[in-house]
Amino acid sequence: MKLIKPVVAVAALCASALPAGAFAPSVEAGGAQFTISLVGYVPVICRANVDVTTAPAVAGTTSLGMLKEFCNSPRGYQVVADYSPQLASATLLVDGVEVPLSDAGSTVVSQSDSAKIADHDLALEMPLDGQTGNISFRIEPR
Repeated sequence: MKLIKPVVAVAALCASALPAGAFAPSVEAGGAQFTISLVGYVPVICRANVDVTTAPAVAGTTSLGMLKEFCNSPRGYQVVADYSPQLASATLLVDGVEVPLSDAGSTVVSQSDSAKIADHDLALEMPLDGQTGNISFRIEPR
């Protein structure tokens, strides 16, 4: 009986740190040995944010700030830029690497084969003055 009391205390301590339903304790006692099994479930959470909400409509390179990525998917993720047709001739610069925006309206700008937190310097190179459009970013777990 004395061996089981510490196990119950450990299980109660762990249960208080996890939400209800996310914890399935299992205790097996046999002879002088015991086993503790804990199971937890973590939801997949992914976010992609950009600092700047508006940029001037002038020819040349305009900083969009940082693209901040967070995704805990163990199989990885990809970040996709969705943009209006007016930006099809523009180029996105991700950490200085050119990512041309095509007529498709969507382009993969970043990807990872595992869970990751990353920040990327982001800029938009516009070929014409007065060129306007919208661009947004989404993250897709794999």
